[in-house]
Amino acid sequence: MAGSITRRRRRQRHTFFCALPRFIYALLVAAALLGAPGYGNAATIGGEVKFVGAIPKRAPVQATKDQDYCGQTLPNETHLIGPGGGLKNVVVYIESASRDPALASKENILDNHGCRFVPRVMAMRWGERLVVKNSDPKLHIVHSYAEKRTVFNLSLPFRGSRIDITQKIRGPGLLQVNCDTHGWMRGYIHVFGHPFFAMSGESGSFTIADVSPGRYLLKAWHEDAGILSADVVVPLEGEAKIRFEFGKKAF
Repeated sequence: MAGSITRRRRRQRHTFFCALPRFIYALLVAAALLGAPGYGNAATIGGEVKFVGAIPKRAPVQATKDQDYCGQTLPNETHLIGPGGGLKNVVVYIESASRDPALASKENILDNHGCRFVPRVMAMRWGERLVVKNSDPKLHIVHSYAEKRTVFNLSLPFRGSRIDITQKIRGPGLLQVNCDTHGWMRGYIHVFGHPFFAMSGESGSFTIADVSPGRYLLKAWHEDAGILSADVVVPLEGEAKIRFEFGKKAF
């Protein structure tokens, strides 16, 4: 009888200690998820991007081809600054968030319109669809680079031409877009492997939703002014507020 009780107690201890590592592992996974964006309780990161100091004076862009349609000059859209100093087209994002590709349900369109790229700056999630179209009655050759590597090179000869290039986007990164026909045309596509990014609007405001509580490194990118970084602490609920101020190049 005593031997049976002893063996049963040994089996119980063995079962407990075998289960313990799995229990600890589960706790560690839960803790990691709670500290990652998009899991557990979620809040938002909101704020504004301002340009401080003297506003850069830039000459209009000179059109060197197809002036019969494009005109002689086009507006310089490098700095789009509102009356209150809000800076448009700044891409704000959480650095080092886990990769989580999106389903190909959303369609993003890069248009050649009026001999310029519309939008000039785009932010999208890896896995979403990307379509390049031509709204002009002129040939556009759209050439995109990731650093010095060609990502896509498209000929759009007619108004209404559309090409789906989703499969050309192999992963996250920053793409520069040029037109080989019209050398002044320039655009940028930010491709993220997660949903925690936003673009500043006309007033410079932005919002990143569904962020779990924790401390994050937030970055703000502008095509000419550079990159700014800031630590942000996201609460259990509500909104973490932050303000970025660009002036001279921040590189």
